[in-house]
Parts: sequence; structure tokens; C-alpha cells
Amino acid sequence: MNLKKVTIAASGLTALLCLGAGAWAQAPAGLKIEVLSSRPELVSGGDALVKITGSDAAPGVTVGGTDVSGAFKGDAKAGWIGLVGGLKDGANQLVAKAAGKEAALTVTNHPINGTLFAGPQQVPFVCENEVHRLASAKDDSCAAPPRVDYFYRNKGGEWKPFNATAARPNDIGVTKTDEGKEVPLIVRQEKGVINRSAYLINILHDPAAGELPTPTTKSAASGWNGKAIFSFGGGVQSNYHMGRNLGGMTGTDAKFFIEDMGGGLSDTFVTRGYAVLAGSLNVMGSNNDTVKSAETLAKIKEYFAKKFGPPAFTIGHGASGGSMQQHLIGNAYPGLLDGIMPARSYPDVMTFLQPLYDCELVAKAMEDPKWTRAQKEAVSGKYWGYCVSNGTRYPNARPEWCDATVTDAVANDPALKAKGVRCTFQDNLVNIFGKDPATGFARNPFDNVGVQYGLVALNDGKITVDQFIDINQRIGGLDVNGKVVAARQVGDALALRRAYAVGQVNTTDGGLATMPILDIRSYVDGDPAKVGDPNIDVHDGYHSAVMRARLLKYNGNAANHVMITVASLGRVQLDTRGAASTYGTPLTNVSADGLAAMDKWLTAIANDNRDMPKAQKVAANKPAELVDACYPTVRGSLVGATEKVTDWAQCEKLFPFAADARLAAGGPKTNDVFKCQLKPVDAADYKTAPNADQLAKLKAAFPQGVCDYSKPGVEQVKLAGTWAVFKGDGEFTTLSAR
Repeated sequence: MNLKKVTIAASGLTALLCLGAGAWAQAPAGLKIEVLSSRPELVSGGDALVKITGSDAAPGVTVGGTDVSGAFKGDAKAGWIGLVGGLKDGANQLVAKAAGKEAALTVTNHPINGTLFAGPQQVPFVCENEVHRLASAKDDSCAAPPRVDYFYRNKGGEWKPFNATAARPNDIGVTKTDEGKEVPLIVRQEKGVINRSAYLINILHDPAAGELPTPTTKSAASGWNGKAIFSFGGGVQSNYHMGRNLGGMTGTDAKFFIEDMGGGLSDTFVTRGYAVLAGSLNVMGSNNDTVKSAETLAKIKEYFAKKFGPPAFTIGHGASGGSMQQHLIGNAYPGLLDGIMPARSYPDVMTFLQPLYDCELVAKAMEDPKWTRAQKEAVSGKYWGYCVSNGTRYPNARPEWCDATVTDAVANDPALKAKGVRCTFQDNLVNIFGKDPATGFARNPFDNVGVQYGLVALNDGKITVDQFIDINQRIGGLDVNGKVVAARQVGDALALRRAYAVGQVNTTDGGLATMPILDIRSYVDGDPAKVGDPNIDVHDGYHSAVMRARLLKYNGNAANHVMITVASLGRVQLDTRGAASTYGTPLTNVSADGLAAMDKWLTAIANDNRDMPKAQKVAANKPAELVDACYPTVRGSLVGATEKVTDWAQCEKLFPFAADARLAAGGPKTNDVFKCQLKPVDAADYKTAPNADQLAKLKAAFPQGVCDYSKPGVEQVKLAGTWAVFKGDGEFTTLSAR
């Protein structure tokens, strides 16, 4: 996507917005129309925030022939800004005229709860409005009026409900935003439904001090710093329902969805003045379709811009499944996020799931006591407890891996029960992968044909040739229903092609090539908290190294990527999906400092007016303190103290990363081959030469050949473009070139 950086100044409110190349229309005389709230072809909700420049006098503006000039405010210097309503679904012609000059722009409107670019909407779909204290849905659009609540933090640090019409509490805390402004800690919280997703908007606002900010006026009653954080939630599970969580925000009675515990950041976001945005379909534990997550982000951010003004920049934040969304959306839908802070990160969903599927197969194939723990770890590439704990913890290959609300809805509807609902990863993303006509189910992109499990262990002398043969004879695969079978799994070629073409395999050469990325993870490899094999955390650290390797492979550099590893202290608590609780650890301080550095980085980029490629500008403006680093504990009397180490070679010794079964089978460190090209079995590939009988057994175990990782994967095509628009059954177009 070609990005234009545009400064919007209106009555003292300055914002920076990344716009697509088609976001404005300009007549020869210089009159210009811009859509500030979204791409012009992706407007939703019947209105759009529009800016007109190139005229000293207020322009006359019409939409579909109707005069909307009265909506515009501003001046010749800042531009004329207005919220243009009355847009019908489909194409709308916007025309501006001033002093003999004219410009026109086609704006395409879509329903607020209908599809935008993610393709045909899912059926069934369970609305869960009541969970979010919203009016019950009348149909499967889940539409409901928004509700607004206020909360305040007292001087003791506790969040409480705030009633603007009652006596004002005398213990309201204050905060100093990153602009240096001291304001009362009162948060306006809005919830509603957008894109069949519950949404959340938190913004500092004291209702007694005045009105909220608008796109053209800055309010003294608000501590909003003009920037936004979009919060993404973790987990990985199929959809078919609205979801009960909101991004990575914590929703206990004490937090009221004001705190984000993904990086132990608590209420840092809002107390520093950021607007906080989130949606229930931006939680991977409710929706593992990152295109639908991107669509939800686009609509929520558009709604926010039309109400309060476009943020100067938007920072993505979230751990685990939240990191997958940031990486995939940042690459495939550039402009929605300006910088990302993935925690406990993974490059994408497929790269997360493949090692888990392999763990299940490897664990079953090595059940015999003859395999030592060290040998199991050598073959799996992991601390063995990882496979014990996580091989079936996220069974996204199983059709029955549905949320309980979906299971209940299907069970109580005879028509749905007869049809059935498949909750596999690929069936949830059927708009992307398309349907296999042979089965009627979604095409499957996962494959293990030719994978030589344990190849590195064999060549390192950790297992014997007979053991190597044994495991590859018995490894098997997952069938269409995710059950372990004797035959290896064969990935669908068309599903694989689409996975690469639209960015489900994250090759980083879309938006991520020019986006600041701050990867912060707590170190949980192995069993640092001594919780035992059934409770090992799923967030091992090598995924950060995989992301680094992909940036280097596809972009030639990783100047926009910073990796930080932090020691985990104290007792690690696991939630129901295996995520480690990080509150109160050194991660809290490191993450807060990282947010300040990311803000500094993005601000410097925005203020850099030099004529240079964006990738160079991102690298040139990276703060000096943002370097690869780790934070080991300090021995001594100060409990919980850490030190910063910037020698990455030393960090690799202090915090060694594991791998996975594909890397332990000789796969590339980019981990981006999901179906390998094959070559004949060759005795020369093994440091311990197999004898004639062993070689014959190997050829029988690999009748089609073994993986040739010197070649690209099968159907490993280039990213087709960004801003993919899905039409159903895997068909798509892209709105922007890479």
C-alpha cells in the first residue's frame, strides 16, 4: 500500500493519518477532497469525515446532489473538515466546488454491521450483547444502541464507578499525561456494537469541565493526548459468536475493562492520556480469523475518528494471540496500525499451530519407554514438557473445538444441528481458503509429507538410525477431522497458495517492512517456575527469532524490529488457555518504558519531513535506547531487580531459545515452509550412513521423497498485495500493491 502522510490541523487539534493513494481526489486547479476516517472505498455506517483543501473560501459540497456544505468548518490554512452523512450503501459521488474550482471523489459506503472486506458473514452467529451490558440483539446483526459509563480512580489506586449527576467524590486521583497535562483520572467508557462485535472506547474526560473533543475542536475537559492504543486479546479458537472479552482489556469488577494485563501494563495506557480501543472480535480466543479482526479494527477506528478526530497514530498492543493479530494486520492491512508492541509473540496463527500439531504426533510416536527425555527433546526441538502440555491444548484441527455458546446454539437448533458446525482453523477461515469440493469442508493448508522428523538429532548423534527410521515410519498425520491417523497429512495446494498470497503466512514484506515493531516477551522457556510437565507455558521464545529471520529474508534488514526478553520472577500463574500472568514482574516496567520509546519513535517519524523511503525513515528515527536487549535478574538483596544487557550473544546464553520439530527436521530458520518440495532419499544426507536394509526402510517410509529445504515451499508465492477483499470461497482482490 502506498502511504501518504497527511497533517490535519483544525482549531489547535493536530493529527497524522496514513491514507491510501486513492484517499483523495484533486482537480487540475488544486482543489482536493480527502476522506480522513477511512479509505474512501471502505466507508461504513453512512457517514465519513472529509477534508477539503485548496480553497480560501468555504467550499460548496454535495453528496449525491444533496447539499452538505453546512457540515464543514475550518479555514483556508487548516482545511475545511466536515462529517458528511446521508451516505447510501454503495457508491456515493462527493463533489466540492469553490471559486470556479471543482473536485469529485467516489465514496463507497457499507453497513456498520455488514461485511467490509472479510467476505460473506458467518452463519450461525451468536450475539452476546447482554454480557457487555448492551440491549439484546433483535437479529444476527447484533445491533444495539451504545452505552456510556464513567469510572474514576481514587487516590488509593482503585477504579470505581463515577456518577456525573451525583455528589463529586473527594478522593479522585490525578495523572499527568505524556503532554505534561495534569487531569483528574476520570474515564469515559463507551460500549456498543460495530461489525457484529462489541466495541470499547476509553478516553479521559471530566464531564464537569466541559464537552468531549471533536474532529475540529480540542477539549480542555479531556486529557486525551491525541493518540490511540488498540488492544488485542489472546487465545486461538474458531468464531461463530460475538465474544465475551474486549481485546486484551481486563474485565473484572475491579478493573471495568480499563486495565490491560497482557504485558502487565495495568492502566498505563489511559493514565498517560491515550484513547484505548478494543473489540470482542479482536480476541483470538473468540475469533481466530485475523481478516475479520482487521475489519473490526478498521470500523472501530473509523467510528472513533468520526467522533473525536483521527489519532495522530495508533499503537497495537497485545500478547500471544494478540501478537498474531498485530503482525498479520500490520503486514496485510497497512495503515490501520502505525506501530506494534507484540508480547509473547508469534509471527502468525499457522506458525503457532504447526508446532502444536507436530507435538501431538511426535508424542504419540514416542510413547515407548525406550525413548529418553533428551531424545524426545532433540526430535521435538523443545523442552519435552511443552509437547506434553500443549500438543492438544489448542486443537484447532478438530471440528468440535467450538465455544460452548456455539455448541449450545447448534444443539438447540434442529436445522443447524443437522448441518453441523466445524470449528477448525481452516473452516473458520473458509472465505480465505475456500472449500474442498471433495469433502465440502474448507481446504487445509497443513502438511507433513516428506518431513524427516529427528534429522538434526540423528546427524548430531543423539538418536540412532533405527530410531530415526522408527519415528518416521510411525509419525502419521492428522486427518480432515484432526484425528491422528497412520498416513501423513497432505496439504491442499490451493489453500497453501492463498495462505501465502494474502499473508496468512506472514512474510513481513507488506506493511511490516516499514512499521516499528517492539517485541517484548517474558522468558518462560522450559519450566522456570517448576510447575511440572502438564502446565508448561505455550509461549516459548524462538518465535521472536523466527520473525527476525523473516524480516531479514524478505526485506533484507530488520532495522524496524527490536527484541527484548525479560526474566520471569515469582510464581507463574496460568490462565485457562495457558497464558502466564505477568502482573507485578519486571515485565511491567520494561513494557511501560517500551511504550514511551514507541511513542518517541512514532513521533519522530511523523515529524521527519525528509524526502526518503519510509523504511529508511523508520530506521533513522529509532530511539538510541531501543536495541535488542534482555533483562536478567540481579543477585543481591533487592528483590525483583533486573539489569539491562545489550550484548545479544550474552542474552542468547542467559535466555536460550528452543525450536520446534520442523526446525529439528532441517527446516529453515524462517519456519515459513508449510509443504516442502521433495527429493529422493539420499544416504549422503545422513552423517551416520544407513546400511542397505536401513536405506530400504527409509525409502519405504518416504515413498514420495523427503523435504528439500534448499527450495521454496510448495505454492510459496509472493504476497499478492495488501488490503485483500474477500468474495467468498477463497476468491479475493487486493486494493493496494505491496
